Parts: sequence; structure tokens; C-alpha cells
Amino acid sequence: MNIREAEKLVLTAWEESKKYFFQNNPSERVHSWEQADEQSLRDMDEYFQGSSYRFAMLIAKLNEYTAKGAKVIDAGAGHGVLALALKSAGYNAYASDIHKGLAVFEAESIPYFQWHLEGESAPFEDDTFDAVILSQTIEHFTYSPLHPLKEIVRIVRPGGIIIVDAPNISCFRNISRLIRGKSIHWDFQKHYLEQKPELFEGIPYFDRHNHEYAREDLQAIGNYFGLATEEVTYYSSYNRQKRGFAAILISKIRDSIKRWRKGIYAVYRLPNTK
Repeated sequence: MNIREAEKLVLTAWEESKKYFFQNNPSERVHSWEQADEQSLRDMDEYFQGSSYRFAMLIAKLNEYTAKGAKVIDAGAGHGVLALALKSAGYNAYASDIHKGLAVFEAESIPYFQWHLEGESAPFEDDTFDAVILSQTIEHFTYSPLHPLKEIVRIVRPGGIIIVDAPNISCFRNISRLIRGKSIHWDFQKHYLEQKPELFEGIPYFDRHNHEYAREDLQAIGNYFGLATEEVTYYSSYNRQKRGFAAILISKIRDSIKRWRKGIYAVYRLPNTK
């Protein structure tokens, strides 16, 4: 399955997931995918259009390294579109996130587990999954990715696959902002002065980008856990639905310098024996 084929599945999954959007129950912690109102749906659509290529890329990579029917979990599944697309692509798809599951998971019979990756152990036995996808989640960990990654390695079978993708700290946007004397982080007042943490077992956690990643960081993960790093690659997502041809062309020219691309991902393989 190539990225174009995967992207069709992802677009269909998004349209399907919209059917359940207004069945969601807003939680105390405000995320667009938890709020059942028209404005949040528009916000989610904008977010999705900029992420559809990334989701398709992850599915294509999973297809490259695993067989159809593989048992895979989207850890940090959020709105559930990737998990639904994985199911449509023929995988035995599971999902987890920090909060209670959304309507789409139950409606589409995707097993969902409430799992605070940073704060608790995974609710699975050793060697449960053929693959784990950790997509645009690792950068949100408040303290350290050590515990979540230990748990992910534990629940993946020998020879299984872990795919991690994250914002690229050396992307063009960040370099441009630093040159202009601006911060590469989220809005300081809103997210660092005023943001109220979410408490889990009395420990505060903050929902923001707490660490963006460089190539050497993702390579270090593989080395630390004794994983075979199959590849570490830069990528960019293009919002083909909202952006014009000229804007996409300029972005592609800029992205000819690979280390300036928006995101970075790594594919790891566990040893055949643990």
C-alpha cells in the first residue's frame, strides 16, 4: 500500500468519524475532539486536513514492516481517525489515550483503553502487540519519555515494530523564528504562565510541546532500548484541501532541504528475543 492509497483510507475514516462527533461527551479537559459543537468540528477539520498525509504515511510504513491483520495500537489516539483508518487498512486496530474513549471507538468496535502513558503502566500483558504507533504524542510528555517507552517496548512482541513521529526541532519554521528573535515554543503566557496542569495521582502534567525532537534524539531511543533502528526520516504534511498549488509548491521547494521539514519519524524493530 502506497501513501496515496493510504490517504484515501484516511480521508474516508475522517468522514466516517464525523458521524459520531456530536455523540461525544465534553470532558473537564478541553480538546477539540471532545467538544460536540460546530466550531470544534470546524477546528478538527482544519487540523485533520493538515495531518491526513502524516496518517497515511504511518499506515504505509506499517504496511511496509508488518503483515495485514497485525495487532497494532495507536497509543495517544486522540480523535480516533488513525485507529479507524488502521482498521480499514486490514489491521487488528486498538486505541488508547489519557481520557475516556470517544463515541467513534465503540461505534466502530475498536478496543479502547484509557491509559496515561506518562503516569501509569500499560494495561496490557508483555508481548501483546505486533506494533505500536506513537504519533505526535512523545513531544507532549511533561517530564520524560523513559517510562512510556519502557512500557511500549514491554508490550511489543519480539521482532515487532514501534513507529514514533514527532515535530522536527530543526524545521524551517523554528529556524526562521529563532533568526527573527522569536520563540519556537507555544504561546508563553497561555501555555506556560496560565495553563492549569492536569493532576494524575497528585502529579501535575502540562498539555503542550515540552520537547521537540532532532534526528539524534530518535536515534538515541533506539540505542538506549537496544532496538534496531530501521529508519529515521524527515517528512512534511501538505494541506492539499486548504492550501493552493503555489503555496504547496513553495513548501516543496523549501523542503528540498530535508532537515528543514516539519516532522520526523523513526521505525524501530525489537530483537527477536527479549
